[in-house]
Amino acid sequence: MATKSKKFKPVFGWLCFFFSMVTITGILTLALFSGEFINRGDYFLREVKDAFEQDYQKTSLFSQGMGYRLQDILDSLAAGKGADDTGTWDVLDRDASKNILYSAGTKEKPAKYSNGYPNLDLDTAPLPDGYNFKLHFDGEKVTITKDGKNLDIYGDGVYRPNKSMWYVPGYTSNTDLNDSALEDYRVTMFVRNELVEPISGSSVLSYIPEEQTNMKTALYAAGVFLLLGLIAFAVYILLRKDKRQADLALARFTGWFWWEFKALCVAVLIYLDVVFITNTWRSNWILWGICAVVSLFCYYLVVNDMRYNRPFFRHNIFNSALNNYRRFEFSRPFQRQMVQRFWALLAAEILLLLFGLTVTAVIHPSSFFVMVFLLLVLAGMIYLIYRYVRRFQNTVYDIGLLIRHISLVKTGDPSAVVELPAEADLKNASLELNEIQSGIGEAVEERLKSERMKIELITNVSHDLKTPLTSIISYIDLLKQEESLPDHVKDYIEILAQKSDRLKNMVQDIFQVSKATSGNIEMNPEILDYGKLILQTLADMNEQVEASGLVLKIDVPDTPVMIRADGKLLYRVFQNLIGNALQYSLDGSRLFITLEQTGEEASASVKNTSRFELDGDRDMTERFVRGDSSRTTSGSGLGLSIARSFTEACGGRFGISVDADLFSARADFPLVQRPEEQ
Repeated sequence: MATKSKKFKPVFGWLCFFFSMVTITGILTLALFSGEFINRGDYFLREVKDAFEQDYQKTSLFSQGMGYRLQDILDSLAAGKGADDTGTWDVLDRDASKNILYSAGTKEKPAKYSNGYPNLDLDTAPLPDGYNFKLHFDGEKVTITKDGKNLDIYGDGVYRPNKSMWYVPGYTSNTDLNDSALEDYRVTMFVRNELVEPISGSSVLSYIPEEQTNMKTALYAAGVFLLLGLIAFAVYILLRKDKRQADLALARFTGWFWWEFKALCVAVLIYLDVVFITNTWRSNWILWGICAVVSLFCYYLVVNDMRYNRPFFRHNIFNSALNNYRRFEFSRPFQRQMVQRFWALLAAEILLLLFGLTVTAVIHPSSFFVMVFLLLVLAGMIYLIYRYVRRFQNTVYDIGLLIRHISLVKTGDPSAVVELPAEADLKNASLELNEIQSGIGEAVEERLKSERMKIELITNVSHDLKTPLTSIISYIDLLKQEESLPDHVKDYIEILAQKSDRLKNMVQDIFQVSKATSGNIEMNPEILDYGKLILQTLADMNEQVEASGLVLKIDVPDTPVMIRADGKLLYRVFQNLIGNALQYSLDGSRLFITLEQTGEEASASVKNTSRFELDGDRDMTERFVRGDSSRTTSGSGLGLSIARSFTEACGGRFGISVDADLFSARADFPLVQRPEEQ
């Protein structure tokens, strides 16, 4: 039920709106342009007053009707001098009830024509029973008596058509009835106070009560429709938001049609309104009303279409054909689109040219029509070239946007998004590039999240291991101080001491690399001599070097090589690199330690020949990665990872290279000047 109500409310709201508009505007239109108003030049309020007037002799219909009867009689009298015109008398005589008694003639024979008493001048006779109205024309003016009282019908003597005045001779101005030829005519008419429907024939005044009844019916009907229209308008106000949905639905419907078709329909509609409706309103009110409602609905569709389908003229035949061609283009690869577009332009230009030449050959070249036609053909050719060039410029601009966006993606800018118009040739390419960028960003974010979780886990575990490990080492030291223990127990204690020290160093390494990776390591950068730091590290590791049996080849400049770094961290870097080389080098091989200046950088390297087969595809700087894949040595797999993290933390660049069994690690730093040189 809720779904049905949701669908019904927009339709009902729109119907209420349209019904209220049709009703209110229709009633106002009928009130202002009704047939009575136009035909008699009277005010609409006067017509309303006549409809509810009890005494029909006080209505404007009666005064106008009597004026017309008098005019007809005078015209007949004038025609009777030279022609036998009896039409007016027949109309009056057909009234068997004699609602109007008349006598008309000349001054010498005032009762030449009469339907009352033959040869009796009614002007000299009293009013019969049932008659209360007397109109007498004496050749100059009209005298009217009603219920024994004379009526002032002339006022100031000026006739004003826009007023409800008697249209009779005798006014001083503004009337075409004053004629000296009327001075010899005499007319007198008696009218019943209540009209009697004749048994046979017809009454010239019977239309008055009919008009009053029709007007009452029309006013009552208009009032009912006006009330319904106001109620419908109130309902529309309540449902105006739902009515908007109906407007949108109508706009979607009209939006399917081409602008040219809608323009043609509007032109036809205007033509029908001018030709058909204006010719039928007098003869057939019902047909006129139907046509008016249909026209109003059609005009509303036009206005609604212009309101919601903006710009409403864009959906035309030319654009539809162009869009269909574009859809055909988009189904092809981009390179074929560009080629086919060029050939399509060339074909269109040739066809237009041939068409223009053909028309010119058929019609005389000097014809004005041919000149105009050729100008139109030329304009069409120029327009097609303009469209092609503009589309080509847009495509080149879009290519530039894509290239710039690729550069931004390369720099790692996650916020860069390329937006191209929907009709752009490279729209699909831009969407795919945005999806690729989004996928890379999500993958990087996921990896960073995983790395952070891993670092946090390692840091927490290493921190938690420190306390029990410290206790173990302390108790081992206490056991080593006992002198009464057997020799084999002392050997066990010594093994425990070695393993616990190794575990302690591993935990410290894990803690250090976690701090360096997370950026929480404490830094104290200073300007130091790179060569002196390397030599100092070798001196501190002299015992390990001699015990390894390796041959050291040291190439360090005698002159200072100044860099900016944290001395403690850099010391640890070379401690790890030299220790790693001593541990994994081939017995009796040589260990090369060099320092050289290349441009604005100082590059230190440690090279050795591995006793194990090296995998060049593995990243040796990753945590827990060891050159000994069998893991039979005592290394932790963190030495190179710490070296890389500390080097980068100091602002340097760390790298390794593997060539067969030759392993090389290097740390590069920018050169700086001595403080005294600065």
